[in-house]
Order: sequence, then structure tokens, then C-alpha cells
Amino acid sequence: MLPEPEIASRVRLLKQVLIFNEFDENGLAEVAQRLKEQRFAAGATVFRQGDEADRLFIVATGKLDVFRLTPEGEEGFLARFERGDTFGEEGLYANKPRSATVRAITAVELLYLDAADFRWLRKAYPQVNPYLLAFRQTYEAARQMNIRWLGDGETISLISRRHPIRMIGEILTMLLIMAALTTLLVGGAFFLVGNEKLVPIALVIGGISSLISLGVSGWIYAEWRNDYLFVTNVRVVWRERILLRSASQQEVPLRTIQSLDVRTDNVLQRLVKTGALVIRTFNSEMYLTEVRQPQRMKNMINGFLRRTQRLAARQEREAIRQVIRDRLNLPKIEAPPEIPERVPPVIEERPHPLALFKTRVVEGNGVITYRKHWSVFLSSAWLHLLWLMLAVISLPWTLPILIASRNIFIFLLASIITLFPLASLAYKYADWRNDIYRLTKDRIIDREKRPLGAESFRSAPLKNIQSVQHEIPSTIGLLLNVGSVRINVGDDTLVFHGVYDPALVHQDISRRMEALIAQQERERIAQEHDRMATWLEIYHDQVKDLHPTSGDHEPDFS
Repeated sequence: MLPEPEIASRVRLLKQVLIFNEFDENGLAEVAQRLKEQRFAAGATVFRQGDEADRLFIVATGKLDVFRLTPEGEEGFLARFERGDTFGEEGLYANKPRSATVRAITAVELLYLDAADFRWLRKAYPQVNPYLLAFRQTYEAARQMNIRWLGDGETISLISRRHPIRMIGEILTMLLIMAALTTLLVGGAFFLVGNEKLVPIALVIGGISSLISLGVSGWIYAEWRNDYLFVTNVRVVWRERILLRSASQQEVPLRTIQSLDVRTDNVLQRLVKTGALVIRTFNSEMYLTEVRQPQRMKNMINGFLRRTQRLAARQEREAIRQVIRDRLNLPKIEAPPEIPERVPPVIEERPHPLALFKTRVVEGNGVITYRKHWSVFLSSAWLHLLWLMLAVISLPWTLPILIASRNIFIFLLASIITLFPLASLAYKYADWRNDIYRLTKDRIIDREKRPLGAESFRSAPLKNIQSVQHEIPSTIGLLLNVGSVRINVGDDTLVFHGVYDPALVHQDISRRMEALIAQQERERIAQEHDRMATWLEIYHDQVKDLHPTSGDHEPDFS
């Protein structure tokens, strides 16, 4: 039996562990009693990829990194674990070998449940099972999906699909309609018409209708599988895709979340435990519809948010410690390197077979300029282009007639009819070329200029952006990868219309936002630390003046 202070210390730790989110004090104390302790030195391997899964670990102190072998046989970084994180549950839950290697980068103290205690936990406290299942499904989905929009050091915390209730309702409705249609056709042929020869024809029609209904049902299922909620250590991402019709992605940085609310519209949603999760920032909202267990999802996102805040507080505390030690000329404490920057460098535009020219230009000073896709020009000028083509095609026949007529009025009229679409095309082209969107290190810019007309110039600081989303609203847009990016800036919204690869533009803006905010935060913290260190340095000098007999005694700040 552990002493009471040790139990209390472990309970405080378990309150930070997400899988124990729905436990009361007694339950946490019972789990704390069963935890065993294991220590590893810096550089030690806790377990390797392929090892037998026999323990669920909880990090009490220290830091660990997670690696997985790439197809080339090299270790690829996956995540970092710190105090309050759990790992190893996937293998125990699924009874599979370890899927990754975990290595200590500092001296660590781990608490663990062995396989027998893990089975006891799941049986005695079934409320832990949904969390374990959610993490297992996340690990499996992350391995199967090609997620290209993560930044360096950004890791997936949770992946979830929509609740299937609407998908099931749409499929059942489709099948019932087709079954009713088949029944009417066969019944009408046999009973109303009284002609048995029509029954096979009715059955064939009914069979074709059934095949169509199965195909549509498969389409509905595929659309449901394409909608995902992602939570990373940086942001919440909501992705929706309608097959061959549209696609959109919204995201909110974790740091901007002010509150989360759950909404249900009817009794059925409450019975099947689904509803909408509303994520609010300072002055914007993002609706996640048909979320599985929305209250539990709210608790999980809140848990990830608290983890991010705790990590930031620990990092700031360590930075303060280092500044003070530098000011007092004390030995520097060696700390493990932080995870890579969350904001990767500018990435290259992905080529598209129907891309006729470059629509995204990265300049040497880091400014990225976007132009509207050629399809935007074509959609506004196709009629003028058709007119010009018809005029050019008919020219071999009309020109001899015009010359033979020797009527200057008719000749001028024909010239105007021919040259007008050319002039209007030139105007449309200039208008299209003058519209540009620009992303600098600290601003977004939307410039529109009419040839020989008005010019509008809108801009907003990156630091004021509350949310970003992109969408591809049509089948043609999906084929050409052309859509819009909406940027919510306080009480205004800037829209980048008709840009190629809106997901890439979305990523560019998100990365610049994180880079700017990280830089501003570093500067703020550095100034604050410097001011605090100056106070402590003055205090230290005053203490030495008050106690001159203390010699060279230095206070212990370790």
C-alpha cells in the first residue's frame, strides 16, 4: 500500500491524463495504487518497434521521442511525450506488437500498468474504453492516410469521422424508394395490367433500379468516409468532401480557441449521441456537424488545449531559469533540444497537368503572390472568345464579299464586328491579370484593379486572422484544383477567389500565421525574462550589500 502523499501526487498526475478524463477521485486513487514505477536514463530505449506490447506507460517526469521506421529503413520522428502523456495503449488494446520505437531524451520516470492491470482497468472502468478506442483508430488512420499538410514538429493527436446516422438514413431512404418502385412495377404488371409477359420486363427494370440504388448507396458511403476531424498539437481541422462536386477545409489554431459548446437539434441526435460541436474564437465560430459523442469530443479537445498550455508554461519556466542563471553567472543546465519548428519553409507548388502557367510566385524576400487561375479568365471571356473565333473562321468567305462590295460603311461595320471581341478580350485579360493576392511576412493583401478604372486594395495583419478555410465548390473546380480561400479577420472577411490549389494557399497562410505568432511570442517572452532577470540581479546585489560577510556565497537556483 502506497503512502497517502504518494497517492495524492499520482492522482494529481492522472488528472492531466486524457484517458482518465471521466474518473472521479476514488477511481483515480484506485488506479494510482496499481501503478508501478520504472526509470530510464537519457538515451535509453523504452521499447522498440516490433516488440511485444505488455505495458501502458504514463510519463511522470522527463521527455521521450517516438520514431517509426520508414520504407528506406531510417527512423522518422513522429511525436514527443512529456509529463501527463500516455503511450503503449495501442498495442495492448489491439493485442499487436509495438508500432513504433520510444526513446528517452532525458532521464525519465514512467508509471505503468501491466497487461493484467490494463485488462482490469477496462473492465472496472468502462468509461476509459471510448478514449482508448479513439486513440487506436487515430493511430490506424494516420498510418493509412497521406496527410501532407502537417508542419515539422506538428503531430496528429486525434482523427475522427462523422457519426454515420445521416449516412445510414440516406441509404435506407434510397433502398426503400427503390424497393417500393420495384414492387409497384411488378404488382402493376401482374395485377393491374393482367399481362404476365410484362412481369419479366418489370423485374428487369426493378433490378436495374436496385443496382442504381446500390451504386448511389456506395456513393453516399464514400462521401461519408471522406469527412474528417483532425486535432493536432497546433490546430483543429475540419475537412469535408463531396465526391466529384466540392471540397472544403476549415481550421482553427488551438491558441485562439475561447470556448467549445455542444448543440443537438432533436431527440434522435441525443439518443444516438451525436450533434454539433461549436468552436469559438474571439469573434468567429466553426461548426463541426454530426460529431460522434460531441460532449466527449469537447472534453478531449479541451484536454489537448490544456496540454498545450501546460507545455508552453513549462517551456517558459525553463527559459526563465536559464536567463536567471546566465545573469548570475551560474552553470548552464543542459536541456534537450526542442521539437523542430512547427512552421516549415515555403513548399513548392504541386504541378497539375492542366496548369498553363505559374499561378504562385515565391519572391526572394519571402513574399508569395497568387494569380487567379486561367479558368477564371475563361469563364468570364468565353463568349467574347467564341465571337472572335467565329469571326476569324468566317473571314475567308466574308472578306472577298466585303472587298467586292466597295461599300466603306459595310467594310467599317464588318471591321468593328471583328475587332470588338478582340478588344474586349484584351480588356478581360488585363482585368484578370491585374487581380492579385499577396502574402507577406506579416500581412495578407487583396488587390483588384480595373483597366482604366477603379482600383481596390484591401489588407489585414496576419496576427488578426481568426480562422482560415478553403473550398472547391464545383466538379470543374475539383478537376482543375481551383477554389477559394476565406480568411476571417475580426469583423471582416477576405476571400481569395479562383486560386489554384486552395489547400496549398491555405497552408501558406497558416504557416505564416504560426511563424509570425511564434516570433512575436519569443520576443515578448525574451523582454519579460530580461526584465525579471534584471530585478533578480538587483535583488541579488542588494542581498550581498546587506550581508557583506557572506563572502562569495551564491544562492542555489537549481
